[in-house]
Amino acid sequence: MVSEILYLQADGDYVQIFTANGKYLKEQTMKFFEEHLPENQFVRVHRSVIVNVEMISRIELYEKQNQLLTLKNGQQIKTSPAGYKALRVALNL
Repeated sequence: MVSEILYLQADGDYVQIFTANGKYLKEQTMKFFEEHLPENQFVRVHRSVIVNVEMISRIELYEKQNQLLTLKNGQQIKTSPAGYKALRVALNL
């Protein structure tokens, strides 16, 4: 189920889909998922990561211009400056 996805991460020619119940490997591109997942719920926060904004529990400053997302399961994900900008738009921050 789409609502159970925590985040997606590029893995060569594949994409790993992480859920609370495990991870799944799909032979698709990040662009495919970016175009087909609900854009108000999923944001590409890095070149290799798309995150479900409903699963974010905390956003904190990491280094100079990067942010670190902490998901509800404790997983931490770094954002790029452009990815953080897209996330702020999605969250109306």
